Amino acid sequence: MTALYRYLLTSVLLSQRYLPPALIFLAAMAVGTTSDNGPLESSYAFCVFAMLVCTTWLTVSIVNHEDPTQRKVTLVMIGNSLRVLAITVGVVVTWCVPLVAIGLIYPIVTGKHVVTAAALTVGAVAHLAAAMIGVSIGLLCSRLVIPRIGIAMLTAAAAILAVLLIRWISPIRALMTLLSDDRTSAGPLSLLTAASAAILIAALFTTRALADRKE
Repeated sequence: MTALYRYLLTSVLLSQRYLPPALIFLAAMAVGTTSDNGPLESSYAFCVFAMLVCTTWLTVSIVNHEDPTQRKVTLVMIGNSLRVLAITVGVVVTWCVPLVAIGLIYPIVTGKHVVTAAALTVGAVAHLAAAMIGVSIGLLCSRLVIPRIGIAMLTAAAAILAVLLIRWISPIRALMTLLSDDRTSAGPLSLLTAASAAILIAALFTTRALADRKE
């Protein structure tokens, strides 16, 4: 398990597949939060949107990193498709950590905000929730589920729009609304984060089941 994690992490690092979504995230931060002087939580609401889009892209890139032949070799070596997928998600989460750090720090450095421990905690939890939803969409739009990249891209775009516009599909819209409020409550934020984690777990098992049926 540890060897597979190191292999996938190193392989993704050398392939530089993380660069496009990371650069897009940086560009979004520069456009959306530079010189902002409103409440810090409101800036984090925009960061949640950028995190959702970029983690979806990042997940698809990393899950699709191995070609079908390489994946079959990996499955034979590990002997369990769920473990392989879980480790892949672990690699994705590892690459999400720098994005979360950037999303937390960049608005503080480039804008004028009142920085409190509570605001930073709320921002970190919100970024984590958005990342989990992005990973969920990325898993279900990867080659393991949708083989054709064009259809996968359209599906991912439609899914992102859906979770942003339709309140009951995912916690993202509610999360952004909560951050836009000056009085962010820890209770609802915790519930939304727990819902995001449940969606990620469901997406993981669904992707595994669909991939096993194809393979």
